Amino acid sequence: LQKRMLRMCENFHGNIRNLPTQPLFTKYSMLRADPVYYFKLLLWIHKYKLYPTSSGNSSRYSIRNPTLRLPAIRTNYGRQTLNFQTIKMLNRTDFNVDFYKRFPVFKKECRNVLVSSGFSFAL
Repeated sequence: LQKRMLRMCENFHGNIRNLPTQPLFTKYSMLRADPVYYFKLLLWIHKYKLYPTSSGNSSRYSIRNPTLRLPAIRTNYGRQTLNFQTIKMLNRTDFNVDFYKRFPVFKKECRNVLVSSGFSFAL
């Protein structure tokens, strides 16, 4: 449905295999279906302030990057829980957003990062 809408915006009437849609998602700044999950998860993390705050027990050395401990799980069903996905998202090193910004600015920054990157849903 999203790709069909992009083709309509581009007024493309040829073979659908001849029009790659990845550049069009970036051009129109549309989120694909996969990153919508991450977008909603990041907004939920920001809303409930689940991100780690800088506290007095931070390490002296900048090379140490403390990560949150993932809960022990035994099944793929456990990987789908909100607790697991939240901690996994906060531990990502390839995705840097500033959780201390105001909500509208944070939302816009997350959207721009997800549109420009190749994030996809993975367990």
